[in-house]
Amino acid sequence: MKTVTTKCSCGKAGTVVSVSPRTRFRCHCTKCQSVYKSAYADALVFRRGQVQLIDYEAIDWIRTMKPSPLIRGLCRSCEQPVLAHLYGVFSIVPSRTASDLDLPQIECDVFYGTRAADLNDEVPKYVNALTTYMGLTVPFTKVLLMPGRSLGMA
Repeated sequence: MKTVTTKCSCGKAGTVVSVSPRTRFRCHCTKCQSVYKSAYADALVFRRGQVQLIDYEAIDWIRTMKPSPLIRGLCRSCEQPVLAHLYGVFSIVPSRTASDLDLPQIECDVFYGTRAADLNDEVPKYVNALTTYMGLTVPFTKVLLMPGRSLGMA
């Protein structure tokens, strides 16, 4: 089976991805802005198990809110996001670490009400928590119903 390796900027932490991602979104929440040190997080969503950490010892796990269904894995050296798990069902990988993958189009911008900068594109924008959860329902359901294709397949 073909795989793709993702790496943080320092190269000390990463993942092995076994399928093409089905869903991609940008999160503008203040927690993502802080963790990603960026105006937003550009994220790829997989089923848990489709992405494996290369070295568990290279990762620090954090929760930016308590309680939270999202646990984030940051590189111990450069403190950049490498992998996150949501509800124990989904794995989230920063798209900037996955340049060797065929990336899908961005499906939506979430928590856009706390954006640091405007984005002028045709991507749907969800402003608050309620609209965000509604807006992510279809993309996340797609990940569950139609898992990514094996890499290297059309």
